Formats: sequence, C-alpha cells, structure tokens
Amino acid sequence: MENAEPGYTIGVVARRTNIHPETLRVWERRYQMVVPQRNLTGRRLYSEDDILKLSLVKKLTEAGHPVSGLADLSIDILRRRLSASAPAAQLVKQPAQQVCRVIFSGESLGLRMKHEKQLVVDIDIVACIRHDEDLAVAVKANPADVLVTEFTTINHDTLTTVRRQLAQSHCHGTVVVFNFGTRSVIGQLEQAGILCMKAPVTAAELRRACLSLRPALQEPSAIPATPAPRRFDAQQLSQIVSLAGSIACECPNHLAELVVSLSAFEQYSSECANRNDSDRELHAHLNQSAGFARAILEDCLIKVMEIEGIKI
Repeated sequence: MENAEPGYTIGVVARRTNIHPETLRVWERRYQMVVPQRNLTGRRLYSEDDILKLSLVKKLTEAGHPVSGLADLSIDILRRRLSASAPAAQLVKQPAQQVCRVIFSGESLGLRMKHEKQLVVDIDIVACIRHDEDLAVAVKANPADVLVTEFTTINHDTLTTVRRQLAQSHCHGTVVVFNFGTRSVIGQLEQAGILCMKAPVTAAELRRACLSLRPALQEPSAIPATPAPRRFDAQQLSQIVSLAGSIACECPNHLAELVVSLSAFEQYSSECANRNDSDRELHAHLNQSAGFARAILEDCLIKVMEIEGIKI
C-alpha cells in the first residue's frame, strides 16, 4: 500500500467518495470493508488507499456488484473487476464536458499541476493568482468549478478568508492546502464543507480532490412513458414493515409504508370515476405520477435493504 498514512476524517472521505458517512460506518461494521485508524479522541482517520478502495467499491456497486462480495478484495482486484465491467473508453478518457475547471490561489501548486498536465488531463487550470484582488478578474474571464487556495498556516480567520474567496469566485467547492494548523481549525473548515489537505500533496491527490468537488453534470435522461412494474407484492411489503422492531434503522419500515400508500393511490387513481375528458386526463396524470414516485421509492428501499443486509 503506497498511501496508507491515515489523515482524512469521515466527513472528508464522504465528500471525496460521494458515500454517505452512515454507509461508511455500516460497511466498516458489517463487512470490515475499510477499518480506519483512530486518533486519541476516537475519530476515524482514513488513508488515500482507503479512499481509493471505497471509490472503486462504490463504482462496482453502481454497476450491479453486491457489496458483500467486494469487501475482502484488494485494490488491484477491484480495479480489474471495474475494467471488466465498464467500457474501456470510459476508463481511459473522460468526455471533454467532464473536465473540471480549477483556479489556483497561490502559484506553486498551479505551476506544478501545469508541469504534470499529462497526468491530469481532466483538470483545466483556468488561472493561477497571487492575491484576492486578482480573483474577480480571473473568474470574470474564465468561470471555474473549484478553487484551490494555499496557506502556510491556517487559523480561526481562515474560514472567513476562504468564504470571501468562494463568494468572489462563484466556485462550487474549495480545497485548502496548508502546512501548519490546529485540529480545531481543520475541524472548523471541514464542518463548513471545505476540503483540507496538509502539504506536501501530489498532483494526483489534488486531481482526486478537485474531481470530488466538481458539480454533478446534468445528463439528459430518457423518461419512460409508463412507470416500472411493481417490484414488491403486498406480502413482501408487510414483511418489511414488521422488521421495524428488530433492526436499529427504521428506514426500511418507513419506505415500505410509503410504497404501500403510493401503490394504493396508484390503483385508486386508475379506478377513480371520470366525469369528463378533463377528469380522465387528470386521473391519468395522477396515476402515472404515483407510479413514478412508487418506482423511485422501491429503488431506495432495495438499496437500503442491501446495505442493511435484509433479505425477504
């Protein structure tokens, strides 16, 4: 393991992997997927290798692989499985519209990224600036997604500075790279949603950090003409509802109850009396909308059942 030094809190890992903190805890508790080290106060501390493994597992689960079969696999095996389950073109090169546009405040990191451009082809460095005064000019000419700002030391005034920079830049996220800082200040910044990285950092680490903060792209999606068929029958839903007292998380219970209600309304709207064409159109719309909502919540229920290990 090349990057096994722990240093990232669960909040940072959640933002960089797009995995909810509670899911990270469940994967740790149930599958020993990644068991982070703990600091003196008991906080989880993850390494770059931990983050890489979790990111690979997330991509594989999204491709249909069960999480239980991935927990014990090495990073190399996870990479091979991902290569086998995804088109080669997607793994080698990202589409041009997915390039992350970055502004560097403080020239040293930006210059290093430029020198290693062949390793970070999906990062577009739109500007490298030295002072806040240059920021408004830079973003006016070239809008950016992420602001990377350098500090020798961070203190309790840093949050105010970064918030001002973020407001001026209109970026979606900020990475703070620092040399020295207290845990309380780091925690304050992370609580505000700012990703903190202790120097020195590599170009590859900066790339991953910037891409994790890139705004989600709005892909055009084909909306089906009719809702998906029901994935649970009444008996299965009743069985899930009855599990409420036997597991700590009540989300399956609540989701199952919502699916039952939506299914009932879906049927009701299809059978409702129609006085005229306007009534008929309205109830057809209500029936279709209820069906789409039911299908969405069924997908959520399936995901929660998988994470909680519930089988029916």
